[in-house]
Amino acid sequence: MRRQWSEHEARGAIAAWRKSGLSIEAFAKERAIVPQRIRWWLKKLEGGSAAPPVKAGAMALLPVSVAPAAQRRGEPVAVYLRGGQVVRVGRGFDEEAFARVVAILEGG
Repeated sequence: MRRQWSEHEARGAIAAWRKSGLSIEAFAKERAIVPQRIRWWLKKLEGGSAAPPVKAGAMALLPVSVAPAAQRRGEPVAVYLRGGQVVRVGRGFDEEAFARVVAILEGG
């Protein structure tokens, strides 16, 4: 049995799965890994979001829940990028700097 994945490896595998457009089962079979490994990491990293990947060029709407203002003050916001990276920003962040960071991370 192969050693455990690091968080970095898991994020890379999840990003590759999403980019592939395949189901978890087809992707795992193609890579000779157990589908449950991907599901486990999805749950650990993203709270269980095993939604099917979006095909290249397609747009999708994702469910969002917004906490009442009293509960979200000072809470960091996590932005999940297409490449699997996560950017967290807190209250009072510089919007221009944030946009530049996102563009760099997404290769733009």
